[in-house]
Amino acid sequence: MANYLSVYGIISSVSPFYTSVSGSSCSLLLSVNAQNLGQINFVVTPQTFVLEQHTFRPGERIIGVYDTDVPVPLIYPPQYLAVVMAQNSDGYEAALDYFDEDLSNAAQTIKLNIPADGSTQVVLANGQNYLFSPGEHYLFILYMSASDHIPAEITPSKIIVFCSDNE
Repeated sequence: MANYLSVYGIISSVSPFYTSVSGSSCSLLLSVNAQNLGQINFVVTPQTFVLEQHTFRPGERIIGVYDTDVPVPLIYPPQYLAVVMAQNSDGYEAALDYFDEDLSNAAQTIKLNIPADGSTQVVLANGQNYLFSPGEHYLFILYMSASDHIPAEITPSKIIVFCSDNE
């Protein structure tokens, strides 16, 4: 199972990320001043999920998520392949993990509470409403606060459901 880490910071620059000698690229390099990591770079490819298809600009607060199991080049600043990127002007916390049918993450450190009143927006990666329980999927969650005990109880503001190819 993949291990994802969320990074919070401010974009310092956005530039093309050249992957071939042709002089063109479909990927971007976002340089970020991360809160706890200092200067880092995110490579944003066409496969990166970008919340609400946002166009990033220098000076914006962001959340970047990368897979800690993917090898990274030994360079400074560190360069990570972005799995999820989101603008974070509202100061959200975020997590990407697999959640079981009881809405607990794989490490049993987070338990989701989804109110019946519809205040938590639950959508697919393509932006369409998800009409079932989001459990048994990888979920990207945005939330403002969590309880202090383990597992942390979280009432997310938004949940993005990543379905497998055979669903």
